[in-house]
Amino acid sequence: MKNFFATVIVFALVTFGSFAHAAAVDIDLTKMSSTMVYSTVFNMVTNPKNFVGKTMRMHGEYTTYPISASETIHACLVRDAAGCCSQGLEFRLTNGNYPTGATEVTVVGTIAVQKISGKDVCYLKNSVLE
Repeated sequence: MKNFFATVIVFALVTFGSFAHAAAVDIDLTKMSSTMVYSTVFNMVTNPKNFVGKTMRMHGEYTTYPISASETIHACLVRDAAGCCSQGLEFRLTNGNYPTGATEVTVVGTIAVQKISGKDVCYLKNSVLE
């Protein structure tokens, strides 16, 4: 009987923990088709102010873009359904422990906007890798 109640309690904790984790994400690209993922990221890149403050989860190819000798942009790159077009979104990890080399990542963060050369550009702040 004790094992039964222990199992029920563990199941409840895991289940409700999963719901709480899922509820914290406003836009979950990991649950969308490749066409919708590409379209959503394209929309974010072209209309970033519509997404500010929302929490997003995305899965894609980790890539870096050196912009100076001391600064690198870290991004998650997603492709369209045909695999010919791609869109990337910069993310900034809270712990600064970025992956090394080419790999796939799942990143969660809050969408923010910064001005670069007079243009609004979105990125994920306070990000974590899952």
